[in-house]
Amino acid sequence: MLLKFKVENYRSFNCPLEIDFTRVHDYKFSTTALTRGLIGKLLVYGRNGSGKSNLGFALFDIVATLTDKNIVPLTHDDHGYLNADSDDPYAKFEYHLRFDDDILVYKYQKSALYQMVSESLFLNDQEVYQYDFKQRVGRFLNMNLIGADHLTFDYFDGNLAVLRYVAYNTSQSEDSLVKKLMDFVTHMLWFRSVQSNEYIGFANGSENVEDWIINHSVVKDFAQFLKDIGKIELDLDTVEVSGTNMTRRQILVEKHKKNQLIFPIVASSGTKALELLFYWSRFFKEVSFLFIDEFDAYYHQELAINVMKLIYGFNHLQSICTTHNSSLANNSYTRPDCCFMLENGQLKSFAKASKRELREGHNLEKLLRSGEFNES
Repeated sequence: MLLKFKVENYRSFNCPLEIDFTRVHDYKFSTTALTRGLIGKLLVYGRNGSGKSNLGFALFDIVATLTDKNIVPLTHDDHGYLNADSDDPYAKFEYHLRFDDDILVYKYQKSALYQMVSESLFLNDQEVYQYDFKQRVGRFLNMNLIGADHLTFDYFDGNLAVLRYVAYNTSQSEDSLVKKLMDFVTHMLWFRSVQSNEYIGFANGSENVEDWIINHSVVKDFAQFLKDIGKIELDLDTVEVSGTNMTRRQILVEKHKKNQLIFPIVASSGTKALELLFYWSRFFKEVSFLFIDEFDAYYHQELAINVMKLIYGFNHLQSICTTHNSSLANNSYTRPDCCFMLENGQLKSFAKASKRELREGHNLEKLLRSGEFNES
């Protein structure tokens, strides 16, 4: 579980930005927004250009640092990696994670996506190691705590994270902390509801969603999903068509009285967004941390609420959804310590941003619209 995250001098975040998932208030309502005693299901609001997408990119930088999972949306020009108004030459990242009774703190600095500058790991406030990539020197005090006390660094690649080197060059038991950390990171998932399957983490490659639905024989499940979540009733089926070089392939179609329509051509933006959600939701049981950018960009208000309920149904899952939909700020679905405002590079929960003591009877949407949670 992720307890805390800090980032500084990355993209739009000049000053340090922090998310503390332990800052749970004593609200007795909407407890499904919590995950194992932590803030679990976050809604993040903010004006256009406030950095909501960058927040997701920052959180998922660790995926590029420690794994070979898909990071296509992160592979931007390195000139935009650091904050453009800062003189600091390094971006700083800090992750606090809890596994059973153990707390791991993983810190690193970078000058670009694949350019490590420094790295350190702490276990229960005890330093495990520190490494300076510029000087090529390290302090490996307690490598035994992570089962790496006999590991040599004779063939260590200077641009590879030490923790990644440890994970791939030591024999780790199933219950080891390194194994737990790597499992957590490799099962993180970021995606957004656009016209293509753009994602970070969890998997590799680019898979056509329609092909996946057909190949896994879940066409009827998908149709039921559309009906249950979006009240969209479609009679879906597959037909075989001729492809290139005389090959045959299956395509997804909508069946009507007089004709069959090719689903990816006629489906609305909202239906396609639900198709992508259906695809990824089949893996939510395995996901450790979920970030959906502008999750309801194509959704009707009622549909957005149903999607929230779907995500909340995965009790183990920590998630962040960015949105502009003020109607979702409702104590019937969420709570003030799980709704956040991103403004001027700072992230504050409604509970912290408001001067008043928020209660279940407060109309969060009305307060949000009135500017209650804005700095100004």
